[in-house]
Amino acid sequence: MANSMIGQLLSFFNSTSQRRKLFLAAVVLISMVGFGSLIFWNQRPEYQILFSNLSQEDAGEMIHKLKEKKTPYELSQSGTAILVPRDQVYDVRLALAAEGLPKGGGVGFEVFDRTTLGTTDFVQKLNYQRAMQGELSRTIRQIKEIEQARVHVVTPKESLFIEDQRKPTASIFVKTRSGMTLAPVQVEGIVHLVASAIEGLEPGNITVVDTSGKVLSKRNESTLLGQLTSSQLEYQRNIEEGLKKKVQGMLEEMLGLNRAIARVSVELDFQQVDITEESYDRNGVLRSEQRNMERSTVALIGTGGDRPETAPEGKAPNPNADRKGKGASAPSQNGNLSERQHEVRNYEISKINKHIKNPVGSLRRV
Repeated sequence: MANSMIGQLLSFFNSTSQRRKLFLAAVVLISMVGFGSLIFWNQRPEYQILFSNLSQEDAGEMIHKLKEKKTPYELSQSGTAILVPRDQVYDVRLALAAEGLPKGGGVGFEVFDRTTLGTTDFVQKLNYQRAMQGELSRTIRQIKEIEQARVHVVTPKESLFIEDQRKPTASIFVKTRSGMTLAPVQVEGIVHLVASAIEGLEPGNITVVDTSGKVLSKRNESTLLGQLTSSQLEYQRNIEEGLKKKVQGMLEEMLGLNRAIARVSVELDFQQVDITEESYDRNGVLRSEQRNMERSTVALIGTGGDRPETAPEGKAPNPNADRKGKGASAPSQNGNLSERQHEVRNYEISKINKHIKNPVGSLRRV
């Protein structure tokens, strides 16, 4: 049965023209190639991204490790992403993380893991600076708009004299992701981040540059309003724009639409003033009062009245009687009466504390 079918096919093939024979051969060949490709792709493992947005240093080191482990991989996104079989993604990722990969471009504090004995102080300082630059670069790359970042810090040598001591400087290179830009607030945040991490580094000594060579950290120079930051200038523009719309709206109601143009310039007071007042009330409340009075009589020696009157026997002397029997209220003619009065008054002190903080950005002149 099979032989007869094969014979019929051969006889049919031999009876056809040369052109039809070529067409049938091409159909058979294409069918075989398609069937073989289908079998190959079905047996090929599905690949998944292991890491993406890698630096060239990290990508090269990770590929070297994958070759050592004989793990199949693929590259994509111009060599910045590595793909491995889907069922091995988590195992390979943990294995590479145990070896400190990816490092994020540049060396970090792991440089001190390989410190050897006999390392000089100069090398230690150099390694610390490299580690700090690498760690700052990794931190800056955590911002979603930034794809790559590099930090360069210049630390001058210590001087014996304070007036000759130079301040450190730093420059930051950033590469943003496609279609993304950094806002001025983000640039200012990056500047303060680096300034806070380096001892003695001031924000004014830091420069941020993008891939086009544009200085992103350039501050606004002094204007008629003085030295203002970008946020203060933005706030001023918002005030001017709001007043301009109000004035132009009033004019257009009287003159007609698009028949009036308004320009508004304002001067704002950005000075921060804190006032602390402490006052006391003179009319305090009486809290306590104490009065002491002392009275004494001094008699003159050698006079007839220098001895007090003696009471008859069997009777007590009268204490309220003076020497002449007139009582204590009348002083003796032969003696001196002295009095002393001491008075103490305690008042509650009324104290008032005021802390006044004037608002920043108040309108000074239009």
